[in-house]
Amino acid sequence: MRHVFFPWVLSLGVAALCACSSAPAKKTDDAAKSLTAADSALVQKVVEDTAGKTSKVEVDLEAAHEFFFLAKNMEMRGDQRQADFFWKQAYKADPTSRYLGFGVAERLVAAGEDSLALVEAKKASQLKGKRTAAQYALLARLYVKAGEADSCRKYFVMGLDSSRYQDMALLYDYSLFLEAVRDEKELVRIYDLLLPKVNYISTLFQRQLSLLLDLGRDSAVVELFGKAHEATGDKQMLLQKVRGLMAMKRFKEAAAIVDTLTSAKTEDEEMTIMVLSSMPGDSAYAFARKKYFEDGVKTPAVLCFIGQYEYDVDMRDSAKVHLLQSVDKLQGQPKYANRAFLGLVNIFASEQNFPEAIKYAEKSDSVSNGDTRMLLASVYALADKYEKAFPLLDSLMNFWENWKPLPGVVDSVNLVQMKNEAQIKYLQVLDIYSRALIGEALDLEKDLKADSAKKDRATNNRTRAEAMLEKFFAKDSSYNRVRLSMAMNLERLKRYDESFRHFEFLIKKNEFSPHERASTLNYYGYSLIELNRSTAEVEKGYKLVLEALALEKDGESKDAYLDSKAWGLYRMGRFDEAYEAMQLIDSKKMSRDDVFWEHMAAIQDALGLKKEARKSYRKLLKLNPKHPDALKFFGKKK
Repeated sequence: MRHVFFPWVLSLGVAALCACSSAPAKKTDDAAKSLTAADSALVQKVVEDTAGKTSKVEVDLEAAHEFFFLAKNMEMRGDQRQADFFWKQAYKADPTSRYLGFGVAERLVAAGEDSLALVEAKKASQLKGKRTAAQYALLARLYVKAGEADSCRKYFVMGLDSSRYQDMALLYDYSLFLEAVRDEKELVRIYDLLLPKVNYISTLFQRQLSLLLDLGRDSAVVELFGKAHEATGDKQMLLQKVRGLMAMKRFKEAAAIVDTLTSAKTEDEEMTIMVLSSMPGDSAYAFARKKYFEDGVKTPAVLCFIGQYEYDVDMRDSAKVHLLQSVDKLQGQPKYANRAFLGLVNIFASEQNFPEAIKYAEKSDSVSNGDTRMLLASVYALADKYEKAFPLLDSLMNFWENWKPLPGVVDSVNLVQMKNEAQIKYLQVLDIYSRALIGEALDLEKDLKADSAKKDRATNNRTRAEAMLEKFFAKDSSYNRVRLSMAMNLERLKRYDESFRHFEFLIKKNEFSPHERASTLNYYGYSLIELNRSTAEVEKGYKLVLEALALEKDGESKDAYLDSKAWGLYRMGRFDEAYEAMQLIDSKKMSRDDVFWEHMAAIQDALGLKKEARKSYRKLLKLNPKHPDALKFFGKKK
């Protein structure tokens, strides 16, 4: 009876309303009256009650339960077709069940009936019952297929909120949707949630990295690498984080990370070296020593850094030990190995141990792909191996003098930069080549047994060097060390006025170190004294030498400057003072210097100290058997 009770009541109500409305109106005064407020309220209540009764649906819970259990039983047996049938019957028996409605929709999706599934899911979403992340996810995925973006986003967000963002599959599906609609900001947020759940899988990690870089979110990039390292322990991720911090000039944060490193892994080494470059010298040195000797980052590159710093601050002995210890262990690390090679080249060259300097210069050339070939040529020249130096310099000169970029390889901005770099290289070759030519000329000039051919070669070298220096000067006259080379070379070529003009320019500048300035003043002053063209020039030269001595009171060049002073006093006829100055010189250091003995003998002779002069001239003849002043003193022919 309950199945037909409500329709029966409904029909009685409708019939009653119809009877009332069709009865003929009485022609009395009551018939003219309108409905009262109470009457209207009563009618409205009847209508509402009737409507409420008609909207109720039939529910057979017993049948629904029976069909649901049958559906589950069919699923367990693997009979999906029968299972789907009983799901539909269960929902038909209880069309108020949200759970059954979404269950039917899911099975329609599985059967490929997406449109019907969306209809059923929409209907089910209006029903009462427990709202789950899976239901919202189903709606979101169906709206994706229907192409309704706003609805997709709405249900994805509702689903994720419902699951407290723990549903990895839903997160991933939402990310695919966001990729499709190109919502990069939201996508970054979702990947940030998804990546920890998939242990920062490479493909998603790279996509997130790309998004952050495109959005210009450098800090987020750094944090991404940090989170990936914390989750995976991958040192490469930590290395990338430190690189990012360094690029953003967040040096303290980078140093704090590196301070925690305690292994000799490649990444630890690279991070340590990277951070050291941001620290001031003393701090970097102390930090490097701590990492190497205390924290266990005992790698050859860190030791090489320690050695390099020690070389820079003139701790030559320690530098030599540490660079030699590191250099053989830097195989396969050409960048760091080359630094060690270069440091050792300079150390051995300063010790005049040219075989070792050449050895490491050649190694540097091999690992730098020729980038340090000019250095190699310089070391060959220092070692008087001009037969090796000049061919290298000829090759370098030809290359850089005729250098041209490949057409269409670079843009206009880079082309200008490349041309400037090529110009600098060319000027460097001119400088090194000219100094090598002058060096050989000096050696030939000092050779007391040199024949006319060698003397001509010396002059030719100086002439060629002058031409190169003038080329350099024509392109860039700002390098005063090149101007100094020109001044000294012109003096040796006896082009005195040209030479002295350059010296005058140089002594008015204050760009040299005290030692370099003292050397320049002495050279110019002695040249004026030695040339002895006029009293005024000699006096000027003497004053310049005194200025040099004031700068070099206790330096290694003090004895040479005292010799210049004494010679200036001699030229001015102040022989007693000249002799006093000569006696201040450590003669043991000058025992092989023929100029010193030439000056000593001349001053002693001028003072009438014949016995002493005779001894000095004899020492001079031992050094230079053909010295004209000594031969003249002894009455011998040249």
